Amino acid sequence: MIELLITCFPLLIRVAYLRLRKREITVYAVHRAIFVWMVLFFALIFTIEYYHPDSRNALIPFRIVPVVPETSGTVTEIMVVGGQQVKRGDLLFTIDDSSEQAAVAASQAQVAEVQSQIALAKSEVQEAQAEVLRAQADQAEAELTMTNLERLGQENSPAYAEDKYLRAKDRFDAASAEVSAAEYKVQSLQLQVDQVLPAQLTAAKAQLNQKQVELSKTRVTAMVDGRIDQLTLNVGDRAAQIALNPSMVIVPDVSEESPLEIVGGFSQVNRAVLHEGMPAEVACSTNINSGMKNSVFPARVTRVQEAVATGQLGPTGSLLQPSQQIQRGGPGDLVVYLRLVYPEHQAMLVEGSGCLVQAYTTKISGPMAGTFMGEVIQAWALEKALIMRMKVWIMLFMGTGLGGEG
Repeated sequence: MIELLITCFPLLIRVAYLRLRKREITVYAVHRAIFVWMVLFFALIFTIEYYHPDSRNALIPFRIVPVVPETSGTVTEIMVVGGQQVKRGDLLFTIDDSSEQAAVAASQAQVAEVQSQIALAKSEVQEAQAEVLRAQADQAEAELTMTNLERLGQENSPAYAEDKYLRAKDRFDAASAEVSAAEYKVQSLQLQVDQVLPAQLTAAKAQLNQKQVELSKTRVTAMVDGRIDQLTLNVGDRAAQIALNPSMVIVPDVSEESPLEIVGGFSQVNRAVLHEGMPAEVACSTNINSGMKNSVFPARVTRVQEAVATGQLGPTGSLLQPSQQIQRGGPGDLVVYLRLVYPEHQAMLVEGSGCLVQAYTTKISGPMAGTFMGEVIQAWALEKALIMRMKVWIMLFMGTGLGGEG
C-alpha cells in the first residue's frame, strides 16, 4: 500500500544510520523504528480513511413505470417493441373492446331516447296550451250566457226561465273545471320538460361518459416519456391488472429538473465528516474502459439521509429486537446522495450501474481549522484520488475475468 511506503522513513533512516556506523542490521536493532513505522502507518490510515471516506456500495437508482391496464381482456394489437422510445400519450397496445362498444351504443341509444322524449313533451306542452285557450273560450261563452240570464231574471223579463239559467250555470262550472284541468296538464308537462326529462338526460349522458371511459381503457397509452425496457406481452395474451406482473415496463427519460443521482452507502462513523456540498469522485463499472477515458467523474454530495434503514419499523405483532435487526440487515449504511458536477456527464451514466464513490474533505472545521495539520489532512486527498484510480484499474481487471468474476 502507498501508506506503507510513505510512512517507512523511520526504518530507512535507522537502516542508513546502522550502515553508516557499520553495525549489524538485525530485527532487534530496528525494532523501535518498525514500531514507529507501524504507529505512523495506522495513524495515517485512520486520518485518511476518516476524513476522506469511500464506499464500494454505491449505485445509480432509477425508477420504472409498470404498464398495467385498468381493464382486463384479450390483447388485440401491440404498437411498440422492446427498446422503443415513447412519448406521453403514445398508444402502446389495445384490448378487445366489443363489450365496451356495445355498452357505449346502448348508452347512446338511451340518450337519444330521452332527447326524443323531451321533444315530444315540448310538443305536448303546446297542445295543452291550445286546449287551455279552447277551454277558456268555452268558459267565457258560458259565463256570458249565464250573465245575460241573470240580468233577465233581475229585470223580471218574461224571457227568463229558471231552468235555462241553471243549465247555463252548470255549463260555466264545467267550462271552469276544464280550464283548471287544462292548466294543470300544462304545468305537469312543463315540469317534465324543465326538470324530469333533463335530469334523465343528464343521467343518461353521465352513463354514456362512463361507458366511453371504460372504452378508452381498452387503449393503453404511455403515461410518461421514456423507453420500453421490458415487453412480455403478445397478441392473444390476457392483459393482467396486477402491478406486480406488468404487461411492460417503461423507464422514464432523465430530465434536467430531475437528473440521475448516485446513492452510496457509507459507514455510520462517517456521519460527522460527510456533509452537503462535499466534493467527491464517482467511478461506475459500466464506464470503466482500458483507456480510462470518462471513467471517473467529479461529483458533489447533495444530501445525507438522516435515518438509517436498519431501524425502520412497521406495524407488526412483535416487539423490536435490535440484535435481530442488525443480524438480518447488518449495522446499516449511512445513505448519501450525489450528483455529477458537469451535466454533460449525465448521458454517460448507465441506470442501475454499480459505482465506487470517493469523498474528499477539502475544508477542515473545528480545532484543526487553519492549522498545519489541517492543511496536511486536506492535501492527503491527492493520495486518496491516486488510490481510487488504482481501484478503478482493479475493477477493470476483475470485470474482465482476471479476478475470477468473468
